[in-house]
Amino acid sequence: MFVDYNVHECNATAEGIKKIPGGRIKPMRRFSICMFTGVVLCLTTAVPARQNDREDLSSRIFLQRRQALMDSLGCGVAVLYSQGHETDTGYRADSHFWYLTGIDEPGAVLILAPCEDRKQTLLLPPRDMDEERWTGERPALTESLRLSLGFDRILRTGYMDRILTECLRHTSVLHMISPPAGPSTDIPPDLVLYNRIRERIPGITISNSSRFPEHMRMIKSDMEIAAIERAIQITYSGLTELLGRIEPGVTEFQLDGILESAFKKQGAQYMAFDPIVGCGRKSAILHYQKRDGTLEPGQLLLLDIGAEWHRYAADISRTLPVDGRFSPEQADIYDIVLAAQKAAFRAVRPGATVQDVDDAARSVIREAGYIDTYIHGTSHHLGLDVHDTADYGMPLQPGMVITIEPGIYLPDLQIGIRIEDDVLVTRDGCRILSQQIPRERKAVEAWMAAAGHPVSGK
Repeated sequence: MFVDYNVHECNATAEGIKKIPGGRIKPMRRFSICMFTGVVLCLTTAVPARQNDREDLSSRIFLQRRQALMDSLGCGVAVLYSQGHETDTGYRADSHFWYLTGIDEPGAVLILAPCEDRKQTLLLPPRDMDEERWTGERPALTESLRLSLGFDRILRTGYMDRILTECLRHTSVLHMISPPAGPSTDIPPDLVLYNRIRERIPGITISNSSRFPEHMRMIKSDMEIAAIERAIQITYSGLTELLGRIEPGVTEFQLDGILESAFKKQGAQYMAFDPIVGCGRKSAILHYQKRDGTLEPGQLLLLDIGAEWHRYAADISRTLPVDGRFSPEQADIYDIVLAAQKAAFRAVRPGATVQDVDDAARSVIREAGYIDTYIHGTSHHLGLDVHDTADYGMPLQPGMVITIEPGIYLPDLQIGIRIEDDVLVTRDGCRILSQQIPRERKAVEAWMAAAGHPVSGK
């Protein structure tokens, strides 16, 4: 049922992976991180940082990430705002802020001042006791809290002006470490703050240092890879549970509910993104979201789904026959997409680019005569976000995790086929993290039958 790829497709394992330098990216693993300045730190997993997030991370890891970032920045000051959103389980910080702090606290601000005595400051908004009776108690600013979170000091946000004014007596550089914003989006809050400061203090320079945390996030530690693999395993189990419910008359909405329930039963608090569950003609709609269709005999069902584990995402696509077996026409298209994916696997190696991987997949589909139906890219980086922050002009390096997802879309024939897997770039090539999920056509049919697909045995 499970397909093994030979060494020509993905020819390295997780063991014995060594890092190689490349551009500005430096490798980051659980037991050592070589940062931009050559500082070597030690990363270890420990008890959860916040129980309600079930994080398998200690404050030490976030502290080491901040230290590594400061080593890259040199002198100056960097301010990062938590820009999250409310979920059904409470506030969730944006990925950049969480990556450096591990803190989900609305209104929180991080200040990094590498050349000051107190280099790492966390600012939290004032408490509102009446509000806390409705929304939950927030911590007091105690010494034990500071030590547990690994900051030099924790203060209220009202101290912002005083801290920055003192820091800017010794430096004239303000580092932007938030992700760059497009010209049509709102100005990020750190740049709003920096521009206000520049209006009041002559000679201030704003440095675009966003590449440093971005490059750190592009190289995954062993802990991060393990979290992604766990998210993939949960996704696989959820898919397997779903297979027994695929039959004519079932709605896309029902299947979506089955998946979400299956993920939560395994401890995944969130889906990594809004799933795509599309049958028939809707399988050819790339970002189909309505989920209002009903499965019919002879259709294909395209699923683009992923669980999240400890904030890290899986991103898996499988295309399944509602009848349990592909028709000859569906099988022909499926095999072309699968061949394109295998070609892309073979193209993944250190020094290659995401464009090289895309070209490899596209050449197979072009040769088959379907290039005009392949209307999206082959790969994106994966991590804390399903489309993780990344510099796509940078060559692939060991420790990067990307998706491989070619597709062919023929809406008039009600055929939309996408096959997506998550791969780790290794020293010699790649390792398919989602290797256990069947992708060969016959293996998919056997998987459906073994999972109790109600039509397969008829």
